[in-house]
Amino acid sequence: MIVRWLVRAGVVLLVAGSAVQAAAQAVPIRYKWAQGDVLTYRTVVRTTSSATGGPRGPETFEQTMSQTIKLTVAAVNPADGSATLRHSIDAVSMEVTTPAGKVVYDSARPLPEGADPRVLAMSKTLGGMVGEAVSVTMAPTGAVRRIDGAARIAQKLIDDLPRDPMSGALAQSIKGMLSDEALRAALEQSFARLPEQPVNVGDSWSAEQAVGADATGRLLGKSTYTLKAIDGAGDAAVARIAVSLALRQEEVPSTGASTVVKLAPGSKGEGELVFSLARGRIESNTMRTDMPSTITLRTPDAGTITMQNNTRTTMTMTIVK
Repeated sequence: MIVRWLVRAGVVLLVAGSAVQAAAQAVPIRYKWAQGDVLTYRTVVRTTSSATGGPRGPETFEQTMSQTIKLTVAAVNPADGSATLRHSIDAVSMEVTTPAGKVVYDSARPLPEGADPRVLAMSKTLGGMVGEAVSVTMAPTGAVRRIDGAARIAQKLIDDLPRDPMSGALAQSIKGMLSDEALRAALEQSFARLPEQPVNVGDSWSAEQAVGADATGRLLGKSTYTLKAIDGAGDAAVARIAVSLALRQEEVPSTGASTVVKLAPGSKGEGELVFSLARGRIESNTMRTDMPSTITLRTPDAGTITMQNNTRTTMTMTIVK
């Protein structure tokens, strides 16, 4: 009886020890690209901005933008696993709701005669990017090493703008949106940075992205990733990664600018990344951010209007095929 109990106890301890060892085994998390692969993702970004202090009193602005993004693996470097990706937009839609009403644009639908000028502007900018592609060189960790083709697309959009007083500001916005820095930050947020070394459940790593615009100056975002769990086994194994984002403003525009945005404390975000370990790809990515700020506008009579604003954004990205 005692011997049998000792044998059973030994087996239990052996199994438990193996389980602990397996649980503690570090896991490599890497993008795995194969030449010729085509991945399609759908992204939806919903933004709500609530402003107070303006001449019309409290106001709320809502915007939802949906995109269908296609990644085509053009080449893979066998030496380090980095890939050259053709990043293109297959479809885009935008819905904007303001106190003045709602504006809707969908690249899949032809514009009606006499379309709203705001919709026409969206068709020139957002719609103008449909079918265009940039070339992105990405490391297995998700670090973006090179971007090619964005300047050509920006110039195409600018050349297609109507000749009116608003075109200059819109052209600057397009250049900023399609700058290498802005595209790198957007890509590394959507296709998150992965750890340089294998990690255990509970381990964390971080990455930084810098963006900026005339109104905001330079913004620095620090993303911290934590491996929370490994679900499933074999080809079905996925890593669940918690993401926290801290935003800070490195540079505030000069007070002479027409619009100055100053970030308030508490600008942050959180989300979750679901990553297929066997396929080496993102299955889904979600992020929710809050950005409280103070906005100062210069008026034509050299006065100023100061408003308090809070912008909440929810981003979801899921693989389609």
